[in-house]
Amino acid sequence: MEIFPAMDLFGGEIVRLRQGRFDERTVFGSDIAGTARSFLEAGADWIHVIDLEGAKKGFPCHLSAIETLQAAGLRIQYGGGLRTEEHLEAAFSAGAERVYSGSLFASDPAGGETLFRRFGKSVIPAVDIRNGRVAVSGWQETAALSPERLVERIAASGFTLFLVTAVHRDGTGTGPDREMYRSLRSSFPDLSFIAAGGISSLEDIRTLARDGMSGAVLGRALYEGAVRLEDALKEASEC
Repeated sequence: MEIFPAMDLFGGEIVRLRQGRFDERTVFGSDIAGTARSFLEAGADWIHVIDLEGAKKGFPCHLSAIETLQAAGLRIQYGGGLRTEEHLEAAFSAGAERVYSGSLFASDPAGGETLFRRFGKSVIPAVDIRNGRVAVSGWQETAALSPERLVERIAASGFTLFLVTAVHRDGTGTGPDREMYRSLRSSFPDLSFIAAGGISSLEDIRTLARDGMSGAVLGRALYEGAVRLEDALKEASEC
């Protein structure tokens, strides 16, 4: 299983939300370059960037941070506010190796075929779930399709790796929604899932690996010191 240390950006600052709520935002400084270097020194290959400001406004706002993160030596997985093909292209042009989008797929699941033909698997469909419902537009709205139906329709376009965030657990430190992930794995055994939301211990990483997750995103737990990235990477490599 692969570990993705997260960097959530809003107004040029590194922040974390609680349950996707913008009014419950905690700031962890603005040293983007220094934080990225610390991830690299801990052994990380990737950094998972969430442009929270972009997610709220509907267009990417922190593409300039990609060059800084690249200079630190990390591979970049970028999302937030990517609502059009042009937004995806802009993120790739800025240096992102992979990008992810939720609202773009939820607004037109059948349009995944066009995206797959143009970008292939360098685009990761993101399915953000809050209490059983798909959350879109910076988690401020709800999509019409159920999570299972949305995944099914996107997968039909050729995508096999999905980022699935339990928004109701995000930033809470209460552990991942294992029931939700187990259900998705049971329904789609041939797909791969990166889990995000609530992951706060090495035991969480072990259980997600046992549940068949291919990756896990770590955010608040790293910034608050509940988990050392070195330990998380080692644990994941042994799973």
